Amino acid sequence: MIIQRTRFFLTISLLIVIPLVLPRVWWLKHSRRTEGIMAFAGKGELGDQMPLDYSVIYFRHGKDTIWFNGLGNLRLPPGTPVPVRYNVGDPQDAQVDLFAGIWGSTLVNGGIPLLMLLVIFLHPDVVPRKARLRLSLRRPWIGIVNDCKKTGKSGRRGTPTAK
Repeated sequence: MIIQRTRFFLTISLLIVIPLVLPRVWWLKHSRRTEGIMAFAGKGELGDQMPLDYSVIYFRHGKDTIWFNGLGNLRLPPGTPVPVRYNVGDPQDAQVDLFAGIWGSTLVNGGIPLLMLLVIFLHPDVVPRKARLRLSLRRPWIGIVNDCKKTGKSGRRGTPTAK
């Protein structure tokens, strides 16, 4: 199958974004806002030598008190009110109701592959601007199709066609 370069990269981008964004949107739709209280700032170890900061926050849910680890570096004194969102069906699944708390992991997990894909798309030596791509079920799965009529060049790079 032959596909245009732009359509191919748009499809790959959507295949990266949709599985990351839809679960988060579903979670937001089935969550509620409440007010939590900053209990204390926790410190742990991420790996061997990197310190890991997190905030320990609690909120009331019916007669229960739900504790969870929130964002690091909130720099709030203990007892400060903090906006919280929690899943109605699972109150333990709570997040600090700030952009970084809700979307931070999604941006990191999807943003890095999208950034690499954008570099591949924009760099003219990786996939030429007017190129079309051939998709196959056999190796190589993706190939660049040179259009000799439009470029005036032969199949090999830099070699002009004989007239």
